[in-house]
Amino acid sequence: MESLAIVVAILFLIAFLAGPIAIALSAVRAKSLIVNVIRKILHGFFVAMSMWVGLMFFSNPDLPFLVHLIGLFGLVMGYIAMRREYFPDVKVLAPLLAKLGFKGSSSKGLDTDAPAGDSKSRFGPILKWPRNGGSTGKDGHGPGGQD
Repeated sequence: MESLAIVVAILFLIAFLAGPIAIALSAVRAKSLIVNVIRKILHGFFVAMSMWVGLMFFSNPDLPFLVHLIGLFGLVMGYIAMRREYFPDVKVLAPLLAKLGFKGSSSKGLDTDAPAGDSKSRFGPILKWPRNGGSTGKDGHGPGGQD
């Protein structure tokens, strides 16, 4: 019975920790090819383990509700880690919300199409450049900025 408890504890640890570890691995970028290959192998392993254990917990009807929630957590974390690493440019939620009438922007309240000095930011002072670090092109700096 003790070995069964150890196996269950290991499965719960995998469900809780594999997804966040995979998300952390997707944030690491290295210049070395060998380090990137090892990182991708470990990332794939942790994503697969998180999704597998999460699906096992989530889809079993005989388990309690709390275990279903732990399985859902593992599935969601594995999905987020997979999207961050392999499909970072695929936008699913933003177009759906836009069709429903919700307007969201990735610049957190800054109108990047506005001319320089005419920011519509509610969160701070008027900025000359957008928060992503680039010039708007109409501020006298950079190519095409001498208009």
